[in-house]
Amino acid sequence: MIFMKKKFQFTIRMKLMTISFLLLTIPLVILGLLSYQKTTSSLNKLGEKNLKNSVEMTIELIDALNKEVEKGTLSLEEAQEQVKVAILGEKNADGKRPINKNFDLGENGYLYIIDQKGTLIAHPVVEGRQGWNDEDSKGVKFNQKMIKTGNEGGGLTYYEWALPDNENRIEKKVAYSKTDPHWGWVVCAGTYLMDFNQPAKDLLVFLMIVIGATIVIGFFIVWLFSNSISKPIHAVSERMHLLANGDLTQGEIKIRSKDETQNLAHAINQLQNKLKEMITNISNASEVLTSHSEEMTHSANEVKAGSEQVSTTMQELASGAETQASSASDMAAKMEVFVEKVQDASEKGEHIESVSREVLEIAGKGNKLMMSSTEQMSKIDEIFQQSVDKVLGLNGHLQKITKLVSVIQGIADQTNLLALNAAIEAARAGENGKGFAVVADEVRKLAEQVSVSISDITSIVDNIQNESKNVVDALKSGYQEVEQGTEQIKNTGATFQTINKAVTDMVHHIQTIASNLTEIASNSREMNRSIEEIASISEQSAAGIEQTSAAAEQTSSSMEEVANSSEQLAKLAEELNEFVRQFKL
Repeated sequence: MIFMKKKFQFTIRMKLMTISFLLLTIPLVILGLLSYQKTTSSLNKLGEKNLKNSVEMTIELIDALNKEVEKGTLSLEEAQEQVKVAILGEKNADGKRPINKNFDLGENGYLYIIDQKGTLIAHPVVEGRQGWNDEDSKGVKFNQKMIKTGNEGGGLTYYEWALPDNENRIEKKVAYSKTDPHWGWVVCAGTYLMDFNQPAKDLLVFLMIVIGATIVIGFFIVWLFSNSISKPIHAVSERMHLLANGDLTQGEIKIRSKDETQNLAHAINQLQNKLKEMITNISNASEVLTSHSEEMTHSANEVKAGSEQVSTTMQELASGAETQASSASDMAAKMEVFVEKVQDASEKGEHIESVSREVLEIAGKGNKLMMSSTEQMSKIDEIFQQSVDKVLGLNGHLQKITKLVSVIQGIADQTNLLALNAAIEAARAGENGKGFAVVADEVRKLAEQVSVSISDITSIVDNIQNESKNVVDALKSGYQEVEQGTEQIKNTGATFQTINKAVTDMVHHIQTIASNLTEIASNSREMNRSIEEIASISEQSAAGIEQTSAAAEQTSSSMEEVANSSEQLAKLAEELNEFVRQFKL
């Protein structure tokens, strides 16, 4: 199928040769035909003119001889015979006359004379024959027509007649006829049109030879020219097919012509070099990628194995840390028993110190609470005072709002009145004021809505003012109660300060008694805390080791994913190598 397509492909060479052949042939053929037609027409006119001149010359001869007859120099018969001899020749023994070649009437042309009855007075072959009813192959009675034309002042008559040497071949003839005014003869000069056109035919043959030679030479030149264009293009096309099939082994295309084909070949050479360079780089990169992916896979497997080993080691360390934590916990339990015994030994002193401390703390807390309560009551007093001031200030703002509402109410009433007046004026204006009446009605509705809103706002402001008055009264009443509470708390605070001083002195004496027992208990607790810290650290170590083990396992899993990705990368690199191998470098 590809071969058949290539075989019947209309190539650039064929297109150039076809177009050039048409451009060369058509003008030459048209020029030849026009030249032939022009020449034929000119020759026909020239032949017709020769026929006419021959007839006119014969009539002039008749006129001259007739004058001789009138003078008596010649008889009529002698004069008429001289005319016949002049246009044809002497009559032969067989009654025929030769054709006078001195008259240029073509190969088969001759002069002849007929009378008004159609008798052939002078003729090369059938002189004396009656030709009134002679007709051609189409039934045209040409002798009658020539007589009529001659009597009308002269003219041409066309008819068809067989050739002298071939009766089966009919050709078109033309004859010029004119009547002699002296003797009544109709002098005719006739010939075949082909005799007139023979030079044109010779010219046509010559033109055909020239056209043929020109076409052959032009075809050869066009073939060379098209070959100079199609060969480089064919070379470029073949190279593109090779590039499409991955063949980059060919050398550069070399074209000598300094035109676009050389630029095209240069571009194809650059394309091939760039493709070769790109494919080489891709091949090298894919090989490096394959090598690196294999190394990455190997490294990932090694890291995975190391992570698994670390995970195993961490699990063993975790087991040992758990054992250590268990031992530390047992030691802590035993130490707690020892601390309890020491605590029993110092229970009396600690109990006394504890009670005294609690009393001191309670007294101190009470004193602090009283001081805090005093400060809080002072703040409450200040807050109440500020609240009263702010509510009073709010009342002032509400009064300003009331004034603004009154102003807006006045504006709304005025707007409503203006809208009413505008509606009245629009009604007076009739049709011209309808649009303005609609606008005035909308303005009036808006003014009414504003009035309704102002009424609602006024009602809300009045309610707020009433509530603010109630709040002010309540705040003032609460402020008085706060002042009384503040005074009572101050008195209670003084009492707590006295109690705190007495308890402080008592605790100072008790602390000296419990000092030794406290030191022993403190040392015991320090030991217990150390043991507990050891147990806690052991537990934390075990937890950390478990976390490290989990991280190692996670690392192993990640390395396994990395290894899988590396294998996939290696496969992609191998596929890229397979693609690159399709090209021949």
